[in-house]
Amino acid sequence: MKYKIKFKKAMFANRRGITFMEVIVTIGVFSVIMSGVTLMFTTSWKNYNYIMSTNSASIAANQGMSNIINILRRVRNADNGSYPIESVGDFDLIVFSDLDKDGITERVHYYLNSGNMVVGTSEPSGFPLTYPGTDTTTDIVIKNITNEATEPIFYYYDNANALLSTPVSNLIDVKMIGVNLIIEKRDGDLNIESFASLRNLSDHDRIE
Repeated sequence: MKYKIKFKKAMFANRRGITFMEVIVTIGVFSVIMSGVTLMFTTSWKNYNYIMSTNSASIAANQGMSNIINILRRVRNADNGSYPIESVGDFDLIVFSDLDKDGITERVHYYLNSGNMVVGTSEPSGFPLTYPGTDTTTDIVIKNITNEATEPIFYYYDNANALLSTPVSNLIDVKMIGVNLIIEKRDGDLNIESFASLRNLSDHDRIE
């Protein structure tokens, strides 16, 4: 019996706890692992935000372009009898169109302002009907436009799809309008280009 007791004491005597050095090494290894996990998570989150912001910019720009083209396609005589196109320029365009499809023809003014494509609108009033000389309301259609002075936003074409030089001497010659936008993104510029055939001014394609 005494032998067994001594044997157990010997067994416990040989057991020891974790040393201070082992604790330091364990903490160091754990810190390295956590640093790697944190870095991976941060990188993934940045990539996710980058992709989402880039996609959002592209989607917003394309939606804005689609809206502009649809309105230009539906240009028509103003409610006071004025011609569907009031003025044209490289970065400024005024037409008449039923903007919200309520039966009233609005004066629609597209122009570049501080890197944003802005649309100004106004409705006729009085008797006889007249349109205000300035925009009644303004809204930003597309943001972060970076077109240079040598990169016009609006292009104008005649009935044979020939490019007209600006200033256009005769507005009746304008049958199609091209819109070219360069949008700033994180990974570079996005170029969006589209064309609007002015249906009510075409000899073969008219809408009401």
